[in-house]
Amino acid sequence: MESVRELEALDKRELIERITELQKENKELKTIIDSIYAGIYLADGEGKTLMVNSIYETMSGIPASELVGKKLNDLVNEGYFTESASMVVIQTRSPATVIYTCKTGKKLMAKGKPIFDQDGQLVRIVNTVWDITELMRMESKIEETKEFSVGEGKHKSRIGAMEDFVARSDKMLHVLDLAMRVAKVDSTVLILGESGVGKEIIAKIIHKASANNQGPFIKVNCASIPENLLESELFGYEKGSFTGASKEGKTGMFELASGGTILLDEIGEMPVHLQAKLLRVLQDKEIIPVGGTKPRKIDTRVIAATNRNLVEMVKRGQFREDLYYRLNVVPIIIPPLRERKEDILSLIVYFMHGYNKKYNTNKKLSNEIIEKLTRYSWPGNVRELQNFVERMIVITDEEDITLKDVNDYFIDRNEDIQLEDARELTLKEQVEKTEKMAVEEALKRCGSTRKAARVLGVDQSTVVRKAKKYNIDYMHDAI
Repeated sequence: MESVRELEALDKRELIERITELQKENKELKTIIDSIYAGIYLADGEGKTLMVNSIYETMSGIPASELVGKKLNDLVNEGYFTESASMVVIQTRSPATVIYTCKTGKKLMAKGKPIFDQDGQLVRIVNTVWDITELMRMESKIEETKEFSVGEGKHKSRIGAMEDFVARSDKMLHVLDLAMRVAKVDSTVLILGESGVGKEIIAKIIHKASANNQGPFIKVNCASIPENLLESELFGYEKGSFTGASKEGKTGMFELASGGTILLDEIGEMPVHLQAKLLRVLQDKEIIPVGGTKPRKIDTRVIAATNRNLVEMVKRGQFREDLYYRLNVVPIIIPPLRERKEDILSLIVYFMHGYNKKYNTNKKLSNEIIEKLTRYSWPGNVRELQNFVERMIVITDEEDITLKDVNDYFIDRNEDIQLEDARELTLKEQVEKTEKMAVEEALKRCGSTRKAARVLGVDQSTVVRKAKKYNIDYMHDAI
């Protein structure tokens, strides 16, 4: 009996010692977490808040006592946060990054990472959070605009609010990381990507993360201003420099943007003779107004953007090679939405929430529709997706958006999204479909069967035969 009591006493001592040891380890772990120079927000697999570190409390302005034990879905509904990375992670079971606003007005960027157990169950979501209030402090300036006359019309370059960055694909997170790093230096940046991918958003992020973020952000679309007026709009002009000029002269966009950033959108559309003047601006940091003789120093960061292939334009003599290399110091390539389909669901959720709030509705897309939409190529990229969501919310009568509503959208655009396919295509059908698209696209782009054959790497007779097989209209080559 004595030995049993001794064993029990020993077990109790060991238990107490183990508890004490665990408490010590837990305290040390909390100290380490609190010392990390980033916010940590830990949630379980159902979105319930387990803990936040002291850095997060400071940057959000919300004490842990108001968060721990509450589900993030409830916190969003109660207005604590506008968005939640953890909620996106739960929906997609993949890492997600969102930018959101706290009830205190602080703007934070959270990167949520899922943790799964050995059975594949989502058990934890670890959010690393950064305070980007200063980077996003544009709302107070949303009404500030710069107006400049073009002919008889008015064009506005808005110093407006920076749109929220929503992404969870590795490709877009890499773009964001590169943008944040290049913002710390004053190198010229060239942003490349198809129309609608979000080039202006990235340019604004670079501006707000840079040392000149207190200066203006001015966007000039090189394609929308007539060629004969573009030079005076960019560089300004002296009084009486040409017929119809203002008696006082005019300050150009480069000078107006001094101390800030100018975004030269669609730079590939800039006439060659102006490209030489732009090169001098980049090299000498000074401009000469139209009709002027004295250069004026400027302190303007230049970001250029285009959806054109500048390398091919250089080869054809449509774009100066020296300017291309001067602009291409730090290229940022934004992939099209079809190459980062992981982002589609996050963007749909984001736009649905925004437009439901804007139009005071509660429209919903079914999982079936969302699955179909993630398979669509979205040639208009994020802009097309955003317009699609707004249209669905505006034109549908019922709360639940149906397959027919969605299908009508693509029928209007002569697009084949195959929303109502009842079966999977066979291998032969998939090959034929791909072949038809390739031939159709080559003929459309090249304009002749001979040129299309060169692009496709086949004989001209093959292109003609395939065009007839798939009933593709084409222009016969001149003999």
